[in-house]
Amino acid sequence: MRKRIVAATLALMAAMIGSLGTATPASADDHFDVTVRSTATGMCLAPQGESLATGVPIVQVTCNGSPFQRWDFVDHDDSIFQIRNAVSRKCMDVAGRNNNGTPVLQWDCGAASNQRFQAGTNLPNFVTLRSRVARTSSHCLDVPGGVATEGAAIQIWVCNRTPAQIYGVFPV
Repeated sequence: MRKRIVAATLALMAAMIGSLGTATPASADDHFDVTVRSTATGMCLAPQGESLATGVPIVQVTCNGSPFQRWDFVDHDDSIFQIRNAVSRKCMDVAGRNNNGTPVLQWDCGAASNQRFQAGTNLPNFVTLRSRVARTSSHCLDVPGGVATEGAAIQIWVCNRTPAQIYGVFPV
C-alpha cells in the first residue's frame, strides 16, 4: 500500500514538473497590469458586463479601477502583442476580416493573427493599436465615431490617426 502511495505521489510530481517546463516565461518587453484608455472619450476598455465568457464584446466603460479594466500585453516580437484580460485571461480578438466595423470580442487566447495588435515600441504610452488580422496592419482598434457612450462596443476601422484610435496604455 505504501509503495502505491509513493509511486502515485512521484507520478503526480513528475506530471506537475513536466507541465511547468512548457510554460512560456514573460519577456522583458511584456507589459502587465495596464489600463487601455481611449483618448477620445477618457474611458477604459473591458469585457462587456465584466464577463468571463468567450465571445462577449470589448466595450468602453468609465474607468473605476475594476480589475476587468486591466490588460496584459504579451509581446510576440516586433512590438506585436496579444492583449489578454487580467481577470478572464481571454484575449482581444477581431471577430472576422480586416473590414471597417468588425467587432472586437473576448476570446480564448490562441495563435491566430486576429489576436495580434501592433503597438509600436513606445509602451507604455499613447498608441494606436493596429490589428494584425490576416497579417495586415491597415485597421486600428477604434471607438465607433469617437462617441463617449458607456458600453459602446469597440471595433476595428481603417487607421486614420483620429483620437478615436489613440489609447493611453499605462500601468495600473
